[in-house]
Amino acid sequence: MHVSGKERFPADMRLKRSSDFKRVYHRGKVIEGAAFSFRILTSERGPRIGIVIPRQWGNAVERNRMKRRLREAFRRNRGCFTGIDLLVQPKETCKRLSVVEVEQALLGITEVCRDGEGNDE
Repeated sequence: MHVSGKERFPADMRLKRSSDFKRVYHRGKVIEGAAFSFRILTSERGPRIGIVIPRQWGNAVERNRMKRRLREAFRRNRGCFTGIDLLVQPKETCKRLSVVEVEQALLGITEVCRDGEGNDE
């Protein structure tokens, strides 16, 4: 399957380097939700997401499925996360969530971001 243009998840929207993950993990604001744990840090690079799922969470199929759902929800709503680096850790309770439910959980934290509480730099 070939995906083109705006339907792709661009590489510049991902946290890739270990130093970026560590920076968001240590300096970001923690928000605990029912299905996810989020760490938010303001950034000048635009919206970027990092996903952390340990092997104990499930097999590779389950982990990759959740990563795809999170990336898709983030891609659809990238305008809501302008100037934010977001680190997401799914909890056991979110294994059966659909893309729409994951999207609702992500959009729930944008209210916190708009209030300026993600500025722990």
